Amino acid sequence: LKADPTDHQHDDRVTSVAVKFEGELNVNKLQTWIGELVGTPEKAGGLFRYKGVLAVKGAQQKWVFQGVHMLFAGGFSEDKAWGPNEPRECRFVFIGKDIDEASLKEGFMKCRVTEGLRFAVGDLVEARCQGGWKPAKVIKTWDDGNPYRLEVQDRKKTNIWGPIDEDVCVRAVSGA
Repeated sequence: LKADPTDHQHDDRVTSVAVKFEGELNVNKLQTWIGELVGTPEKAGGLFRYKGVLAVKGAQQKWVFQGVHMLFAGGFSEDKAWGPNEPRECRFVFIGKDIDEASLKEGFMKCRVTEGLRFAVGDLVEARCQGGWKPAKVIKTWDDGNPYRLEVQDRKKTNIWGPIDEDVCVRAVSGA
């Protein structure tokens, strides 16, 4: 069998998009964005392959992900941590057909941590919990990749995470 190199046709609609930035991201925002991206057949159908290595705010381990079409796997690496002098950065590449480069870059950059948190340790807030909003106290910031660790102000002093620093999850106490 002899292959004729002139028989090959390149599809210009197949491209790659790579993004890299120094800094960290909110892994909860990333997982939501990736879920929306690969959970939409129109978008995921054109994604052939994607992978990345990310620095998650509040975590020492590298967060590694990869996927093919709608199949996605990602999590903290058990054996790869950021070194003490290693710059914390986030980088990914997507390879696919008819991919929207601007949309991919915009979605990824929305996951980047760019500002300080709205609440400090000791602040009283309201946390969205099962059953509605509950009073809580911020007991730690950037805990295991989450902006807030909160202590619900009930008899049990239940600890929960505030996964994103937005009013949909954690808000100022009403009337404060």
